[in-house]
Amino acid sequence: MVVQRIGLLAVGITLTACSNTSSKQPTTLLRVARTLPSSEAVTTADSERDRKLLRQFQVSVREVVPGLQLQPSLYTQKSIESELRRQTNSGLGPDLVISDASTIHALFEARVLDPVPLTKEQREAVAPALLKRLTNDQGQVTGLPVSQSLQLACYDKSKLTTAPASLQELAKASGGESVFGIAQNFEDLYWSMGSFNAGPALVKSLRGETPTATETHQLVRWLGWLQNTSFQQNVVFLRDQPTLRRQLIQGRIDWISCWSTQLPQLREAMKDQLGVSVLPAGPAGQATPVSKLQVWGLGRNSSQRQRASSEELMQFIVQPWAQKTWSLRYRTSYPVNPVAAAIVNSQIPGTDDLYLMKSKQGILIGDEIMANLDTNPQLNAGLQDIINDVIFGTESPAQAAGKIHNLLKRA
Repeated sequence: MVVQRIGLLAVGITLTACSNTSSKQPTTLLRVARTLPSSEAVTTADSERDRKLLRQFQVSVREVVPGLQLQPSLYTQKSIESELRRQTNSGLGPDLVISDASTIHALFEARVLDPVPLTKEQREAVAPALLKRLTNDQGQVTGLPVSQSLQLACYDKSKLTTAPASLQELAKASGGESVFGIAQNFEDLYWSMGSFNAGPALVKSLRGETPTATETHQLVRWLGWLQNTSFQQNVVFLRDQPTLRRQLIQGRIDWISCWSTQLPQLREAMKDQLGVSVLPAGPAGQATPVSKLQVWGLGRNSSQRQRASSEELMQFIVQPWAQKTWSLRYRTSYPVNPVAAAIVNSQIPGTDDLYLMKSKQGILIGDEIMANLDTNPQLNAGLQDIINDVIFGTESPAQAAGKIHNLLKRA
């Protein structure tokens, strides 16, 4: 669903439009601002990669939007709000902004983005639960979901013959010489909640209800697993995915929780040593990975022509052909369009296991939780503080469960 390195520009490579545009066709310049995933710094290599893909994208989409030219700029998630606020106040803000759901919400609240006027076709092209994650309390759609990145397990096949299929197998393997790495922020940890069926307790609290004793017990079990796992010698909790990725590449860690958008960098560095699998199941069932959304937002300084071109692109990019072609070509993202998702499932063996949760109820629970966190950064930060206290051993699982309930029911 984060933002991901293939982003907007990679979509263009998948298109097969004619590049011959009449010299009389008026040019439309769109300024595109994009963020890298959280904790990622913008490098020269990132900028060069975007410029290269941009040239290919411009050629490819000229039949869709004739005369289109794109001017890219990369930002960190920490810097983008202040930068775009300054640009927008001076009348030079971007036409399109590409980031994750929570960042797009924050930019919208900062008044540097306009609401997205979705057409009937766009609403039908995007799974309703994903649109909900981009809809604020006033019913405004703050951005258009374009793709999903998915949670996986990535491992070094020279160190592990197979990835652990269960948390019990992970614990057994970590008791030997294998080292396992897990990102400690809640979004990256959510997959493990399903292994303990801990999601219903959070949903009840978010709805202002009191979880049952059984639901609370499952939440405490999950928090207990986090704490116990953090005390194991060969399991490391790290703050961010880039650090996990680097340590896997460097051979310091043998297995990590990862995101599908990290696969190009991992494949480039690890070659045939890279293994990819589903995340391990637990005592209560399968892991329940959530998705990070890549979202397109509309800047406020566009001219009438620029806005029309932006909306044309947004209309096209969620249609089944573009969605399935993108996913099948790069295999680093998953469609937001249900029709395209069905095509991807039928054409990639094992995708149904790798990309999708089996439980529809699990999907609904995850979407409801993430929708609340995406639209409420303070709630997300409060929940993260409690999770950190559990991992570091300064809060008992039972105490933390009570604090989570009180935090969420006030949301």
